Order: sequence, then structure tokens, then C-alpha cells
Amino acid sequence: MSKDLGEEQGLSGQSSRSFSPQQPRRKKQFQIDFFIEWKYIEQDQLKPYFRGCESTIISIIQSQYDVKSIQLNRNNQIPGLEGTAFSIIESDDSKLNLQLEAVNKILSLIEQKKNPTFEMMMLIPEGMEILQTLGTVSYLIGTSGKQIKNIQLETKTDVVVNNAINKFSLRSVKIAGQSDCIYNAIKLITNKLHQRGITEDDYIKRAEPLDPGKVVTKVQLVFTEIIIDYILKNKDLEKKYQIKMKAKSINEVPIKNKLKKDEEILQLVGTLKNVQEAIKSIIRKISSQFKRLEFDVRVVMPSNFASKLIGAKGCQIKELANKAKGAQIKVMSDKDDSDIGQYCLVQVIGSVEHKLEATVLILEQIECFKNGGPILESGKYINENFAQQYKNSVSIQDIKQKRQKSSSSRSSRRLRSRSDSNKRHKKQKKSRSTSSNQRKTKQHPFQAKIVVPINLIEQMKKKLNRIGKEQGVNIQADNKEFRDEFVLKLRGEMKNCLNAIQHILSEQCKLQRR
Repeated sequence: MSKDLGEEQGLSGQSSRSFSPQQPRRKKQFQIDFFIEWKYIEQDQLKPYFRGCESTIISIIQSQYDVKSIQLNRNNQIPGLEGTAFSIIESDDSKLNLQLEAVNKILSLIEQKKNPTFEMMMLIPEGMEILQTLGTVSYLIGTSGKQIKNIQLETKTDVVVNNAINKFSLRSVKIAGQSDCIYNAIKLITNKLHQRGITEDDYIKRAEPLDPGKVVTKVQLVFTEIIIDYILKNKDLEKKYQIKMKAKSINEVPIKNKLKKDEEILQLVGTLKNVQEAIKSIIRKISSQFKRLEFDVRVVMPSNFASKLIGAKGCQIKELANKAKGAQIKVMSDKDDSDIGQYCLVQVIGSVEHKLEATVLILEQIECFKNGGPILESGKYINENFAQQYKNSVSIQDIKQKRQKSSSSRSSRRLRSRSDSNKRHKKQKKSRSTSSNQRKTKQHPFQAKIVVPINLIEQMKKKLNRIGKEQGVNIQADNKEFRDEFVLKLRGEMKNCLNAIQHILSEQCKLQRR
């Protein structure tokens, strides 16, 4: 079982290295890496560095703090982005506060007096999600982004975890605000990462664009046993799309959602491109073979990807549904989606074409999450393509909502003035109609009759009077007699008459039992 989980949660097939759970995780000396763009740094502060000497800033910091290494790290230069990377390295955990003080000093030296607010990027390893250990980025973001939100509120900064950059092993976390606030954010993030622990394995993963033709994936879908038996009989699918298919029982995969007894899991293994094409063919075959059977497509997905697939305020899942031209996509997961090794279901409902289109997109998105994506071609897109890059971030979503609210409030104000007169007319009409209905009900009250055995009338006289008073209904005995039965007349509002009849019948039943 551990092997399956390792394959599912680890790097995709196109990655150069993979991690085996049996290998010991070697601890790496804790270092603080960050990147600052040239527009926030005065050129004179770093000029000596280009002559082969230590920079002015670095020499000042090194003389004040007893830390193993403080350097400008060319290896951490973000591709396509103009600026410089700093590294503060120290293997002794007790000197973590000294490392943070050194960061604070660098920020105070770089900070421009004219513009007290600026941006910098903290660089953290991608981290691998293995067994019960969350990846570094996932750990920092937290379940449904709660941890990153708390950091923003506590430090009064804007913090956004940028998308991975092609062939760059670190993830950039953009922090914007005043110098002291940025330092507080770095301090908080560093302490959280130090609590989690950083190992050499966290630096293995390297971002690469997703190639559906090379990535080997394992996809699991939930269907009824009848459908899975029908699919497995079609051996031509395996040969045509070069995939392997097999059925799995419910007990073999730890899914949080309860499945029915007649349901099983269909597993497909192959390249992402071939698996996607095979699933398209499978959905079409099912729809033509089982025309009367209404079926949905349910994809088995790691639970820790649930919040990522939904996106901030549902933006990611809405985008997928729009691309699938109207398919209904629902992540069937509870709020606790941080469990490694646990799985949930993604349900797809719609027409045949909508189902297959949405399923293909979901599988590609899940594979992107496994590979650390989506991947940016270059670091320059962090600033140039700002709207696209941060569309899933909390801050931008909040701004959009505020704009929508303001625009809607303006439009609603305009509509109010127009609709006020219409509302008044409608209210007047409603009041007229209600008053006329009330008059009609008063003029023509509801009437009903109920037949009661003669031998029970004497015993029910007192109770009939009480029921009539309580329900506001006039109950009278009719002169007509049918053999051994007596007729009672009821006059009043319909609701009250029905309640009175119910009480009379219940009393009648009690007397008959006696």
C-alpha cells in the first residue's frame, strides 16, 4: 500500500528523481533565502560585488552577526527577473534568531526613505508530500489557505505564494508592505518552516511544464460493477491506447466518501494523454450501451488537493466548469483535506460531451498539482502577467468582490428609483386583492359535513362544544339520519374546519376502542 501512495503523491513520470519512503530523510542546515528586485535596491549598495569583492551590505552584516555564511547567492537568481538573491546559512538551530536579525538589518539598509513600502520574495523549497508529511508549500498555505490568511492578518502584509517557475527548484513567496511588517512575516514563516523541519529531500523537486505525452499517471474512477465488467471485457481499449486497466474493491483505496455495495474502482495506468483519450472512449461506450442507466463520473483524487481544485472562493472549479461548457463539478470532501494518503471524490454531472470534457480537464489539473504546477515559463511573468498569476489569491479575489459589490450597489441604486413606483403599485394591488379575498371568505365561509355513529353522539356532546370553541368553528347537528349514523355540519375557515374534523375523528377512534 505504501508503494501505491508513494507513486500517487510523489513526482510525476517526467521527473528526473523520485523518493523512496524507505530512505532516511537527511536534515538540511536551515537557511533563509530571499530575493529583492533591483528597483528596490540602490545600485551603490551592491557595486563592490561586481568588482570581485564582498558587497557593502554583506560586509556590514557579516561584521555584526556571528552566522556561518551571509552571501549574495547567484544560484537562487530567479530566471527572467532582474534582482539579487540573498542567503543566510547556519547549521546551528540555536542561532535562528541571529539569522532573522540579519535579515531585518538587510531590509533596513535596503529600505528607501522615499517609499517606505516595497516588495520582496522569500524563497522556500517546494517540498515533497510523502506519507504523513505535507510538502513545504502545502504546509505554509494550510488547509483552504487558512495559514497564509492568518499570516497576512497578523503581520499586516500581502502574502502570495507564486506559481512554480520552469527549471527553478525554489518557490517564491511575495511579501508586500512596510519594512518592519515584511520582517515580521519572514519571521513567522521561518518559524513555521523550522517547526516542520527542512530536509534535503525537500530540494529535490524541480519545476517542469507538464507534458501529457510523457507523464505516467494512475487514474481511478468509480462506477457500478456492471459498468466496470463491461469495460474490462473490451480488451481492445488497452491495446489501442497502450494502457493497463484493472478493477479494485472499495476496501483497497482509503476513500473518505462512502460508496455503495455494488460499486467498484476502475484503475487506468499509462501516459496522461493516452489515459485521457481512453476515458473519452469509455464514457461514450457506457452512454451508448447503458442508455437507460443514468450515471455520473466520479474521479478519485488525493484529499489534500481538494482546496486547490476548488480554488479561492471557488474560482478554479468554476473555470473548469466553464471550459467544459456547462458541466457540473462537485468536490465531495469535508473541510479536513490535509490528510496525506486519504482520497476523496470529484463528481461530474452533465451531458456525455460535458462529462468527458470536464473529466479530461480535471485529470490534467490534478497532475499539475502533483508536479507543482501550473508552471510559469519565466519569473518575469510574476510581475508582467499579474492578473493571471494572482487570480487564485485571496487578496485579488477580495478586491474583485469589492468592485462587484460597489458596481452592483450603483446599479441597484439606479434600479431602486425605477422600481419603487412599480413596487408601490404591486403592493396596492396585493392589498386590494387580499382585502377582496378576505371579504369573500367572510361572505362565503367554508362548510363541511362529517358522519358520526349515533351511539357516540351523546358521549361526544361536551367534547364537540369544546372543539368548536377552540377551533373557532360552528358545529351543528343535521336533522338527517342514515340508519345508525348522525350528520354534523361545520362552518368557518377552511383550516379551522379541517383541524376540527381531525380532532373529532381522533375522539371517535378513542371511544370505539373503549
